[in-house]
Amino acid sequence: MGNNISNQNTLENNSCLICWEIIDDIQQLSKCVRCNIVMHNICEELYRLEKKYCKCPHCCRIGTIGYMKMKI
Repeated sequence: MGNNISNQNTLENNSCLICWEIIDDIQQLSKCVRCNIVMHNICEELYRLEKKYCKCPHCCRIGTIGYMKMKI
C-alpha cells in the first residue's frame, strides 16, 4: 500500500516527524500527500505496526502516505 511520490527532488523540512532526526537520503522518505509532513520509511513502518493501511501521524487521514521509489 502507499503512493509513489514523483517529481520531488528536494526536501523543504528534512527532519522526521516521528523520530525528529534528519532524513539524509531522499530514498528513505515517506510523505503525507495531504499535509506534506515527512518521515523515514522505517519510522512509518514502525508507526503502522500490523495495520494493513497507512495513516498519517499528523493529520490522521488514512491512505495518504507516499514513499520514494528508487529508479533503476
